[in-house]
Amino acid sequence: METENVHNYYETALNGLLTRDERLEGKNQDFIEDVICLTLNQLPAFYVRFDVDTTFYMSEAEMLQIEEKLKKALDTAIAKVEANPD
Repeated sequence: METENVHNYYETALNGLLTRDERLEGKNQDFIEDVICLTLNQLPAFYVRFDVDTTFYMSEAEMLQIEEKLKKALDTAIAKVEANPD
């Protein structure tokens, strides 16, 4: 049985934010992975098969709400890792 299409939607959306976040430039892999874990742990599980199908059926307000949740969780995670670097 293959289930490679099933994934947490927030993981994909977070990856998009991470590539644009200047606060992560020059940070090592451990820092970034800690930030990813702490960010995702603040969010509910939202498993989907295909991102494109999910976003097609979402309203603009729902997409903005998800982005805001992600940004807030990311801000909190970065602050936490910066405050506790070890």
